[in-house]
Amino acid sequence: MANNSNQMGNQILTDKENIRRNIRNGLTYKKPYPSAPPEIGAGLGADSTEHPLVEFVRHFRGAGGKYIPCTKDNLVPRLIKIAQGQQYGTLLNTSPNLGQFLKKHHVRHVTAVNPMETVDAALFFSDMLIAHTGAIGFTPSVSLYPSIRNLARDIIVVSRERCIFRDMEDALAYQLNRNGNAPNPITEFICPSQPEQSDGADVFTPRNPRFILMMVEESHPQETEQPESQNSNETQHESEVEESDR
Repeated sequence: MANNSNQMGNQILTDKENIRRNIRNGLTYKKPYPSAPPEIGAGLGADSTEHPLVEFVRHFRGAGGKYIPCTKDNLVPRLIKIAQGQQYGTLLNTSPNLGQFLKKHHVRHVTAVNPMETVDAALFFSDMLIAHTGAIGFTPSVSLYPSIRNLARDIIVVSRERCIFRDMEDALAYQLNRNGNAPNPITEFICPSQPEQSDGADVFTPRNPRFILMMVEESHPQETEQPESQNSNETQHESEVEESDR
């Protein structure tokens, strides 16, 4: 057991050092981003009677994101089903808690990528979701990268319903309070964007990835307030991604 613990500890240190090196190298490159950042002032001061989860899902799907409602019990099985069904050649995993399950089910994954290299999919955790815009927030404490852009054509995000904030002001106030009024050095908010089209088919690239959000829900308000969707398949309480063709 001691040898296994030492090996695991050494591997974690190696992974962290690789990520730090990639961050330093990655920051030297200026990369063009096709999608506009969410408007910081969007929704500030606006009153809404809509449930935060319903409002978030409406904006997130409307912008082009794929939303998968989950529970604590079915989160991992659904994640494994997506990874295996999409046949990702390489998955970047930044969540140590989920790495053991990926390994158990023989899902090929890495814990860091070199600068200017991409993978098929990347797995992140987010602790800030903005109801008024459908944006997802990423900080170094949970993503380990200065930006999640240009890493993969599929960005899989795991989050919890408790991480939804009405607007960006509330989210940043939460961050300041949690960090003792010391702001994080980097906080990135990203909204999904509509895919490019080629011969009538959706095309996702690292520059314009598909966002797949796996949300651990707690109150399930969609049972009575399910937001309308342009795609009727998205209103079902199952993953439209699991069975989709790339």
